[in-house]
Amino acid sequence: MQKDIQDLNNTIHDKLENIQNLQASVKHDESEIQRLDGIKNQLTQTVKSNDVQISNLIKDLEKKTFEFERAEKQIEAYKGALEAANENIKKQNDDIKRQNEEMAKMAEERNEVVKKFNKMAADYNDLAAKWNKQQEELAKQATNTPAKK
Repeated sequence: MQKDIQDLNNTIHDKLENIQNLQASVKHDESEIQRLDGIKNQLTQTVKSNDVQISNLIKDLEKKTFEFERAEKQIEAYKGALEAANENIKKQNDDIKRQNEEMAKMAEERNEVVKKFNKMAADYNDLAAKWNKQQEELAKQATNTPAKK
């Protein structure tokens, strides 16, 4: 019987020890649960904050995408205007080149007319000089000989 009592005392002691170990484990687990709950709460707040930031970033991205598309359209319009302006400039340059060629041709023709005019003026001056000389000779002849009656 003594042995049974000792066995029962040992069993009670073991059970009490197990209870203490379990209570310590429960306290440790409760503090770990609280710590993990705190981390979970922080992570939940981080997720909420990230959701807000992601939402803002999505809005900014949409806005920038819209602005980019609008800028692309404007660039295309500018390209079209630039091409049209370049075509106009090419046409104007061709017109100027044609006009310069025509002016050069007209200048050549004018030079030919001036040469012909200068030749004609020289011929006229020669003719006038000959006429004057002839008139002088006739005048000399008229004064040298008495008039016949």
